[in-house]
Amino acid sequence: MVYIQIETMPKLEFSMDLSSPMEKLVVIATNYENYEKLLSPQVKSVKIIEKTENGTLTEEVFHFSSLFSYDIVQKSFHKKIQENKLETEIITGPFKGTVLQVSFSGVDSMTKVSVFADVKIQLKYKVLTPVIKKYYRTVLMGLLYKMDNIASQS
Repeated sequence: MVYIQIETMPKLEFSMDLSSPMEKLVVIATNYENYEKLLSPQVKSVKIIEKTENGTLTEEVFHFSSLFSYDIVQKSFHKKIQENKLETEIITGPFKGTVLQVSFSGVDSMTKVSVFADVKIQLKYKVLTPVIKKYYRTVLMGLLYKMDNIASQS
């Protein structure tokens, strides 16, 4: 009998303290069309497909340049779970099934942002798991710092 061990999907978890008010950060975080500017050059485009009271469906085109250049198209569903907690689920593309949760909490004059992602990776990208996990963390931290900068200027 042959047993195949299936590796668990990578989980990503981290927290950051930002200097901007929680309310401003949540407003910026839910302005999905602005992600194209915030994540340039990684994101070529973000298009809102549908916006309902339950959430927002977007289509993102990511551009990657390493050994070769390629684009990844995915659709994501974003929703507010609570006033200070957001969730995004990737519903199409190579990371289909990935769920990202971001929580904002006021701590003194700062905002603590906690990020948890259950990253799902298609088999053909499995060998890149460590690189993808590091990339996710780097991009998300960069995004949060840019959001903090925008919030502190407004």
